[in-house]
Amino acid sequence: MRKRISRIKENHLLEKDTEIKGHFHMDWGRQGAVIFAYIVVLLGYFGIVANIILVEDWILELWIPYPEMDPTVLFWTYKVYPQTYYLPILLLFLVSFLLTYKEDIPHYGIKASLWLVPLLIAEGFLLYYIMFVWPQNSYFSFDPFVLQFAHWEGYLNILILYGCTFTGALSGMKLKQFVKKRRNL
Repeated sequence: MRKRISRIKENHLLEKDTEIKGHFHMDWGRQGAVIFAYIVVLLGYFGIVANIILVEDWILELWIPYPEMDPTVLFWTYKVYPQTYYLPILLLFLVSFLLTYKEDIPHYGIKASLWLVPLLIAEGFLLYYIMFVWPQNSYFSFDPFVLQFAHWEGYLNILILYGCTFTGALSGMKLKQFVKKRRNL
């Protein structure tokens, strides 16, 4: 009896394999959503910060080249939240919320959400090097490490980012649990 069930399962798997055309197939279901969310946060977070900070100067028809820009904006983004109408932190909250809400097991969404913060910090380092170090033909600078880890503002920014991400992820988990309870009633 057991061999018969395994043969049925094997035939079922073979039927699905013949439906796939081509040599390479990847299911983008869960991984695709996580990668898309990471791309949205990585492009949107600093994009909102950069665009809204420079809008005032664009309206006045002034152009500030980025070497004259304050480099702490890349590491202490919490200081520009009021100027950006809190849109970057709201974007981070919503993406964390959605990553956790869509998961059947909320811990996967929480883990995926918490990985957004190191990626944002790494992007800040990368943008600093592109904007301030490479144009001067330097290869390495300790300035980003000093700005991020030698000042209390850097640690405060990290705490704010983790707090927002964790709050968004927990909100997504709690809403999913509430919706499941309501469906079962």
